[in-house]
Amino acid sequence: MVILWLLIIPLCVGMLVNSILPQSKKTLGITFLGGYLLLFSVFELIAIPCMIKIQYSAFKYCVRYYIIACVILTIAGIAVAVKRAIVAFKSDTNTKGFNMLKSICKALFPGDSNSSAEDLLNPRVKTSDIKMQYSVEGIIYWAIFALIVLFQLYMAFTRAFFDGDDAYYVVESLLAQQADVMNTIEPYTGISTSLDIRHAFAVITMWIAFIAKVSGIHATIVSHTVIPLLFIPMIYLVYIEIAHILFRKKQDMIPVFMIIISLIVMFGNTSIYTSETFMMMRTWQGKAMVANFVLPMIIWLYLWLFECKARDNVVWAFLFMLNMFAGMCSSLGIFFGDGLMALLTLILLIYTRKFKVVPLAIISIIPSVIYLAVYLIVKMS
Repeated sequence: MVILWLLIIPLCVGMLVNSILPQSKKTLGITFLGGYLLLFSVFELIAIPCMIKIQYSAFKYCVRYYIIACVILTIAGIAVAVKRAIVAFKSDTNTKGFNMLKSICKALFPGDSNSSAEDLLNPRVKTSDIKMQYSVEGIIYWAIFALIVLFQLYMAFTRAFFDGDDAYYVVESLLAQQADVMNTIEPYTGISTSLDIRHAFAVITMWIAFIAKVSGIHATIVSHTVIPLLFIPMIYLVYIEIAHILFRKKQDMIPVFMIIISLIVMFGNTSIYTSETFMMMRTWQGKAMVANFVLPMIIWLYLWLFECKARDNVVWAFLFMLNMFAGMCSSLGIFFGDGLMALLTLILLIYTRKFKVVPLAIISIIPSVIYLAVYLIVKMS
């Protein structure tokens, strides 16, 4: 069930996002990230109304509605993938076995395929979009990076770190799993209380409770051992996408960049407040995801906009969903994320001289505005 809900379903849902991506961006990694952003956005749209409007067994209804939404999105994503696979099969009927599978993968994720000789000689193909073969040194660097990440995952899995905030955040997930409540029981005392508005809108604790509920695993185990195995690779995936843009013409530098990033993370515990400490020791907390996932992803998406000179509108859709996820993680994610977006939008406006980036940026922060409005309304009521 963990594999189904954390890997298979997000990838299937990601095929919906994949269908609107430009050709060079239709990769397995971006598809996976897009699937999660869409699923997180849907969860927030379901969880917050359930929490506010349903008095008893709110979490039970949240689980039901979210499962229904996930099933619909998964079926739609599979339908899109099957349709494209059939087209690939019909256009390449001479291949069989492994070659057929390779052809289907190329049709679904063309951005992952290496360039052919025809691509290199085609004057209509942009050389910046071509993915070259890695050298032997590049492959060795990727192997070193993979070993470092595996070591970090092993340590995160076997050396579960206890943090004082677990007494609140992890217990909120556990109460949802076991008592079907959503932020209406005081975690420190176990006494029923009114909705704790200060923490309630950061519904990532409820999403962790959902994974615990559908998998039958204790919420504490999900938080401390399952979530790091998912979120740490996802964070590195964002940095890989950043590197793909920064080192487009020096592809072998991408794994070198990732080795440096992973070493910074490994030895970043210079204080209890660094983002690296939060990433490795408090991975399951929303503020850790804001610092290590949301903010780097904003940088990646704006690098994408700089690269395409703001011509790919799909990036704004990613930013729209990312703003929803930022609020799902922490209310501070709204302020920090939108502040960074405002700064980068100003630079993008100067760089592209296209005023349309301003209204598009404003549209992408609509979830943040709605989030704050609902927060204030509930707080004052």
